[in-house]
Amino acid sequence: MMNKSILTFFCIGTFFFSGYGQQQQRELDSLLEVLKTIPKDTTKVLTYSRVSLLYSRTYKNDDLAIKFADSVMALSEELKYERGIAHANYRYGGIDRFQGNYQSALRHFQEFLRYHKKQGDSLKVAVGLYQMGVVYRNLGDLDKSLSAYFRALKIQEKVNNRREIAPLFNSIGNIYRRMNKQNDAISMYTEANEIFYSLKLMKNYAMGLQNIGNAYVTLEKIDSARQKYIEALNIVQDLGEDVETAMVLSNLGSLYQNQGQSEQALSALLRSLAIRRTLPHKRSTAYNLKKIGEVYTKLNKYKEAYQYINEGLKLSREINSKDLLQEFYENFAELYKAQNNFEKAYAYYELSVQMKDSVFNLEKTEVINELQTKYETEKKDQQIALLAKEKEIQEKEIQRQATLKKIFIGGMALLLLIGGLLVYILRQRLKLASKNEEIKEAKFKQKLSNLEMKALQAQVNPHFIFNCLNSINQMITDGEKKNASWYLTKFSKLIRLILESSEDSEVSLKNELAMLEAYIQLEELRFNGKITYNLSIDKLIDSENTYIPSMLLQPFVENAIWHGLMPKKAKENGSIHISVNKDENQLRCSIEDNGIGREKAAEQQQKSVWKSKSMGLKITEERLRLVSEEFQRQLIKITDLKDSVGKALGTRVEVQIPIF
Repeated sequence: MMNKSILTFFCIGTFFFSGYGQQQQRELDSLLEVLKTIPKDTTKVLTYSRVSLLYSRTYKNDDLAIKFADSVMALSEELKYERGIAHANYRYGGIDRFQGNYQSALRHFQEFLRYHKKQGDSLKVAVGLYQMGVVYRNLGDLDKSLSAYFRALKIQEKVNNRREIAPLFNSIGNIYRRMNKQNDAISMYTEANEIFYSLKLMKNYAMGLQNIGNAYVTLEKIDSARQKYIEALNIVQDLGEDVETAMVLSNLGSLYQNQGQSEQALSALLRSLAIRRTLPHKRSTAYNLKKIGEVYTKLNKYKEAYQYINEGLKLSREINSKDLLQEFYENFAELYKAQNNFEKAYAYYELSVQMKDSVFNLEKTEVINELQTKYETEKKDQQIALLAKEKEIQEKEIQRQATLKKIFIGGMALLLLIGGLLVYILRQRLKLASKNEEIKEAKFKQKLSNLEMKALQAQVNPHFIFNCLNSINQMITDGEKKNASWYLTKFSKLIRLILESSEDSEVSLKNELAMLEAYIQLEELRFNGKITYNLSIDKLIDSENTYIPSMLLQPFVENAIWHGLMPKKAKENGSIHISVNKDENQLRCSIEDNGIGREKAAEQQQKSVWKSKSMGLKITEERLRLVSEEFQRQLIKITDLKDSVGKALGTRVEVQIPIF
């Protein structure tokens, strides 16, 4: 029998493995034989885990991969082996990720991270962060994806783990490409490929070449893109890597299609489809069918186009992929439009629009349901706590009555003792009552603070929202589609940030400044570039891990824009400078504008027909005092900036913010 220590080392391996084919099959056969003989202990758990990983890497045996992952979980729970449970979660997460079950994948990877954070194993934490970054990227949440990648990269660079650094460079390049930073993406892909090549990881190297090709397509460097695709295709074909071969062929087909070379596109896409039909991943197969249907439509081969689009539509319904369903409805609309069947074309366009709306409504419904569930759970917990308290009081009262009865029956001899006991009990109850009042008062202040913060978060100026939507409508009416799209993207980002922060009384400084910057950019665009701004942050501040009360700075910036900059003369541009510096356990934030000053703003306010009375400053200062121990200090300082002759140059607001 194999030595146990050697077997353990053999089973653990690494989470990423570049060799497939015969070597992988030999290892799999060997481990299956070993499983028949080893006892039910932690070694068997790790062996199950390795077998599950090897099956998942074939891309054709997901059922067996899940089966052995179930064995990992079951035996680990039986042995109470926490590390094995973490292994099982990692295996489940990887399988869910490949199958497109992204929310389930996130839950499993978060459990994996939780265990290894508890153990202080930073390298395993980096592995989990990498996987979560991939899932967030697939979900389209690029900010979270990039954050996870950089956190993992920081860990791997400390130990110079080049085998893990290279995939992270590659993944960061993918995010840059999605953000339309093509040159930055190419730079990251190139760094990754230098490492892959030096480590002889040729499959990874080929995928890096494909990524560079994708970036070249976006930059319209078609010849360079084609060269990278073909070079990558030759490598993965020589290695016998089916999944990667299908992927490169699909991209090459899309390139030919965009260049109007329909026959070459069809050849590449059909070869890719033939491979993907042998694999279990239905989403990739459906995507291939969609692209082939589009090519046949352009070639006016409507019967063939219908065949492939209809097959892809059925497959999308099987996996309930709403984004693919919406695209297939669009394909059918284009197909019927090409045949001048405008009635059916219109019907499918309507289905496409409805599917877009359903996806949006589903997301919002899930958010609302989650909030409702949290509220109802909290309410039930409070009711349970109240009932438990009442029961406790009743039990104490019954016990007291029984005690008094026994003491009375015992006779007058115990009267003095009883009197002393009653006095003692009364004093304790008075102390307890006093303590309860203090606790209630503290909880009341905390709840009041949270309510005020949530109220302030909800006070996004309705007039501002109306003007934004009106501006978007005007741009659409004027045919300014790019500006309207950009404006709508910024507006939706601002609303999303506000909604995300509404659940918490504090947010990271990074998110607060991102929300503030999005708000200023909207105001800047809406007032035709009259506003410029710059933002400076002390290098000593870790903005991602520094937390402050949410929506704290926006009222000051809004006042600066509306009361300081907007009243300036038409030809005069306004500017805002925001700086954040660290001072011991607090932040000092300065918001300075070159507006008309408070005195002139007050004069214009008096002359205005519509006089608004803002409570933002008062509420903000009260919030700061609720979270600060320094109640007597001036937390907000406003300075009128003037020249030597007393002419207003603007206003500076300085805010002291406690750090959480």
